[in-house]
Amino acid sequence: MPTKRHASAHEKEFEVERVILFSDAVFAIAITLLIIDIKFPELPEGRVEADTLQLLRPTIFSFLAFALSFFFIGRSWSNHLRLFRMLRKYDQGLINRNLFFLFFIVTFPFAAAGIAGHVRGGFTIPIYIYIINLTLVSVAHFLLCQYVTHKKPWLMGEGEEPEKKFVYYTSLYIAVAMSAMTVVIVAVGLIYPGRESYIGYSCILMAPLLGLAKRLAQKYQPVEHS
Repeated sequence: MPTKRHASAHEKEFEVERVILFSDAVFAIAITLLIIDIKFPELPEGRVEADTLQLLRPTIFSFLAFALSFFFIGRSWSNHLRLFRMLRKYDQGLINRNLFFLFFIVTFPFAAAGIAGHVRGGFTIPIYIYIINLTLVSVAHFLLCQYVTHKKPWLMGEGEEPEKKFVYYTSLYIAVAMSAMTVVIVAVGLIYPGRESYIGYSCILMAPLLGLAKRLAQKYQPVEHS
C-alpha cells in the first residue's frame, strides 16, 4: 500500500502535466485563430490581372501580420515548454501567473486583426495595441519565470541550475527589450502625432533589441555535453 506522501507527490506530478496540456491547448487555439480571418478578397468580374497586387494587398498585409504573430506565439510556446519541463510541483501562485501569461497569448488574434485591417491615416491605435500585447506577453512570461526560479524554487526539480539561470535571464532580457521598444514607439507617437511612418520605422527597433537580448542571455546558456 503506497504511503500518503508518495501518493501526494504522484498526484502533484500528474496535475503539473494537466497544466502543461491546458497551456498547449491555449497556444494551439491562438495560432489557429490567427489564420481563420485571412481570406482571399472578392474578385470583380472580368480581367483583373492589372489590379492583382492592389486586390491582394489587404490579404498580403494580413498574412504578414499572421506570420509575425505565429513567430512570437511559437517562440513563447518554446520558452514556456523549456520552463515547465523542469517543474515538479505547482501552487496557486503558479496557476495565477500562468493564466495571466496565457491571457495575452489568447489576445494575439485580436491584436493581429487590428494591424492587418484597421490601421488608417491618423488612426494608429491598433499598432499600439499590438506592440503592447507583445510586451505584456514578454513581461508575463518573465513574472512566471521569476516566480518559479526565485520566489518558489522548490516547485522545480533538483539540479539543472545553469538551465534555470538561462531561462530566467532570457525572459528578463526579452521583457526589458520589448518594454524599451514600447516606450520608444509611444514616445515617437506623442512627439510626432499623425506621422504613422515614424511609428512604423520605430518598430524596426524590435529586431536589434531582441538580438541584443539574445546575445546577453547567451553567456548563461548551459554547455551541452556530447
